[in-house]
Amino acid sequence: MKIIRKFGPIFGLVLAAFLLQSALIFGLDFRSLDPDRTIVLLISLPFTTLAAVFVWIWFNEFGPAWNLSSALSKLTDQEYVKYLSSLDKFKSDLIATNITESVCDKILKYLPSIINASRAKIYLWREDLGKFSPYPRDTGEDHFYIFDPFLLWITEHDKIFYSEEFVENTKLQQIKEHALSFAAKTKADLLVPFILNKSLLGMLVLGPKNDGRRYNASELEKLNEMRSVSVMSLSNSIFYERLIELTETLEEKVRHRTQELESAQSQLIMSEKMASLGTMVAGIAHEINTPAGVINGSADNLESNMNYIVKNVFEIVRFARNKKLRKSFEVALLHILRDRKKSQAMESKDKFRIKREMKEEMVEMGIEVSLAGEVASFIIENDIMEVRKYILEILAQGAKPGYEMLKHASNTNRNIKNIKYSIKNIVRIVKALKYYSHLDQSKSFTSADLIEGIENTLVIMNNQLKYGVEVKKNFSTIPKVVCNPDELNQVWTNLIQNANQAIRGQGTIELSVYSSGDTVTIEVQDDGPGIDPSIKDRIWDPFFTTKDQGEGSGLGLGIVKGIVEKHKGKITVESMPGKTVFKVELPLRPPQPNAETNLEKPAV
Repeated sequence: MKIIRKFGPIFGLVLAAFLLQSALIFGLDFRSLDPDRTIVLLISLPFTTLAAVFVWIWFNEFGPAWNLSSALSKLTDQEYVKYLSSLDKFKSDLIATNITESVCDKILKYLPSIINASRAKIYLWREDLGKFSPYPRDTGEDHFYIFDPFLLWITEHDKIFYSEEFVENTKLQQIKEHALSFAAKTKADLLVPFILNKSLLGMLVLGPKNDGRRYNASELEKLNEMRSVSVMSLSNSIFYERLIELTETLEEKVRHRTQELESAQSQLIMSEKMASLGTMVAGIAHEINTPAGVINGSADNLESNMNYIVKNVFEIVRFARNKKLRKSFEVALLHILRDRKKSQAMESKDKFRIKREMKEEMVEMGIEVSLAGEVASFIIENDIMEVRKYILEILAQGAKPGYEMLKHASNTNRNIKNIKYSIKNIVRIVKALKYYSHLDQSKSFTSADLIEGIENTLVIMNNQLKYGVEVKKNFSTIPKVVCNPDELNQVWTNLIQNANQAIRGQGTIELSVYSSGDTVTIEVQDDGPGIDPSIKDRIWDPFFTTKDQGEGSGLGLGIVKGIVEKHKGKITVESMPGKTVFKVELPLRPPQPNAETNLEKPAV
């Protein structure tokens, strides 16, 4: 080709024929030929060359259908050389471009140099929009989604199509309707897909030529050459832009993912806590229901006492006119109502003996036998032996309403005390429950009393522990610890619950709290069968559990370890048959995750 371009088509043809003949001759083995034949071959070289020249002239003059001159002139045509130069420059421009829209802009600017289309537009895949959008952008243009039937079909058929082909070619009838619809919306006469590895990057649509002619083979060939270069450049630019986007937003995405993980961890902790609370609901309800029942019964008794007082108030007024009886009544009443330390309980045989002696004494005083027995029981039950003489004086004077008033006053006092005690228990349970399960989940640490948290956890779990478990407390005085008390409550709950399940509700759980230097240590010990050494290292793994189905999720100890490590502490376990100890060591002031932590905020 270089020879032809340099020396012209005729000389090049002659030289090519001469070289071909020479190669043929020298390729033969001259030793196998006789001298006459060798001379003949050498003499024939110029004649065969001249014959090639005459053949070329004949075809050039008399064979227009096969125009070798035209073919050769094409190779030396300045326009073709110019095309190759522009294509090379186009490739260089695309290689130097990393912006997708710039690539599209260069493609559209290059097109007029190879074809004379009346209209050209690129429909480019937009990841942010999830569809193919036109470039240049136009709000009035149609957009196409990846699931468009024609776009899905053309992804599997990587070639340039005329829109007319879908009407004329019977093999394309299955996609005809969708193809013509796409062509109509885009006003396309020629469809040039940009496909890489069966992935559609975009579509170049061309309108009819300005001269009204059909696109010829040469133009289609140039379009294919431009298409192959454009596909690689578009692919590189799309990848580059995505890489830049990922790089620019990596920090934000890491922060967002970190927040999601922290939120998921908080949700997991809360879920586990609520699961633990779920197993305690029945016990808590029972704990609250018992004092509530006492309050209800005491209220009924108070109502009965008040009814008696209201109905017999005038009897009391008449009784009070007797100064001696009134004095005895006041002494007995004040003694009954005052708070006093409870004396040591009598044995049953002593109660029976004293009751019999008092009953006989009252019968000798002329008091009815049934009333004497009732009064004796009243004095013993209320532990008021020291004022019985005042009561007997009242009865000896026949002032039975005075005794009835003392009895109802005593019952009223007892009912009020029962109500106050029951309310105190309910408040204690509710306070512990609120402290334990509040949903604040604050990420900031605060100064908190760990012993208070453990005590409240024991209150919540009281119904599970009170029937067969002996809880021993070895609590030393410790300073307040900077921590998240809400999360640590989950630690104490899981460890105590695991200990209770290990001893199956019958045995001893020993809790120890002490400090050493800048560290506080909490130990939870049980006298259960211990942990099998073969699984000791796996107990911290999420979802690993040795409990029966429905008893545990396997998340407890994993969450416990995560919370302890979040507080810059550590948790260890030592186990043997009859003794298992979980030891939690926490620093008094762990390194804070951020500078905004308010250390003065009181624990809830």
